Amino acid sequence: MSNMSKLARFTVVPVAAVAALGLASPAAFAASSYNLSAGSAAAGSTVALSGQGTGITFNDETAGSSVTCTGSSIAGSAVTGEGLSGTGIAQLDGSSVAFTDCTGPVGIEFTVTGSGTWSLDATGDTDAGGSTAGTISGISAKVSGSGCSFDATGSVGGSYTNGDSSGTLSLPGSEPTLTLSNVSGFLCGTAGIANGDKVSFAATYAVTADDAANNPIQVTSNA
Repeated sequence: MSNMSKLARFTVVPVAAVAALGLASPAAFAASSYNLSAGSAAAGSTVALSGQGTGITFNDETAGSSVTCTGSSIAGSAVTGEGLSGTGIAQLDGSSVAFTDCTGPVGIEFTVTGSGTWSLDATGDTDAGGSTAGTISGISAKVSGSGCSFDATGSVGGSYTNGDSSGTLSLPGSEPTLTLSNVSGFLCGTAGIANGDKVSFAATYAVTADDAANNPIQVTSNA
């Protein structure tokens, strides 16, 4: 496969990265309910949150090549409270997801436009280190470049770890869980991009509340 093919197949991932709060593998055992606190915010408060990402890597698991980005940002919200369902414990605004300085085997650049609401779902018990497993589901984005465009949809697994001032969202990229569709453009064909291609995403985000008084955002499971 050519370098152009490898790059194009990877660049699709920025869509999903983006990524969010409190997540991990869907295979993890789910707790009965969860508690979400945010600094001094009262129960039932809607708290705006954001995250700055590092270690951004997109992998085409079949071709064995990758693209890296120098940074990424996300934004969303969560509602504080106790006894919460893990499903939708927080949400991301798909249109807020951004990636900077993405580079690969060749200098192809794409514009990534997210859409819709991406659900942050807690799926596991909080461990002794304050880490809760979960997923970011409902990911949807359009990736456009000169002579090539496609959609990327799916979910990403990871974990959210509580901290004293900020939380850490870790996305290990262990599974290629994003899928390409609506592939169009002559360069897509030249690059070997096809409907059904799978991509994984890895990144680490520092997650904080936009209002400093609402830090740290912490998630804990109930038995």
